[in-house]
Amino acid sequence: MVKCYIHSNKGGTHNCSTCSKSICRECTFQEVVSSRVIRTYRGRSDYEYDYEFFCPECFLGYAEGKGYHKSSRGVMLRWNHSPNKGAFVILWSFFIGGLAINFFFPIGYVLWVGTLLTMIWLKVSSSKNYEKYLTAHKLVNREKIRDEPSPKATKKKKETFCPNCGARIVEGSDFCNKCGSILNT
Repeated sequence: MVKCYIHSNKGGTHNCSTCSKSICRECTFQEVVSSRVIRTYRGRSDYEYDYEFFCPECFLGYAEGKGYHKSSRGVMLRWNHSPNKGAFVILWSFFIGGLAINFFFPIGYVLWVGTLLTMIWLKVSSSKNYEKYLTAHKLVNREKIRDEPSPKATKKKKETFCPNCGARIVEGSDFCNKCGSILNT
């Protein structure tokens, strides 16, 4: 069985669509890359989606291209890195339509309910994408940290004992805490 390249104790469940590395379930990032209509019947359409599986390193590149690396701040004003362009258009259509109707009739604020719901939807989807980006970033950084030895693990404290009574000595002490004898340093 092929092991995950990040978690060597776990078996690989998928291969990355970009670099073909073996990845476990925890390291797999699944994204919809395309969709198409497979049938339409009486105004109802059925869609088929194509998915790709990414390792954390390849997902970071994909996520930065899609704008996942930006948090949900300012998502209502970003056209280029919007999580959903359709929701972006709906948001501003409802807002501008509400302003225009409210100018002539005092009921245009009803359209702002649609604006608020779309704002919430954009914020939630943007936050989910950003969380996936942060998770991939942590996995990539964990791999780099694992390869380098930590300075805390290599540094070992030397314990000293009193030559007179054998009690453990506190580091930097000139006298033994148990018997009071002077230590030669």
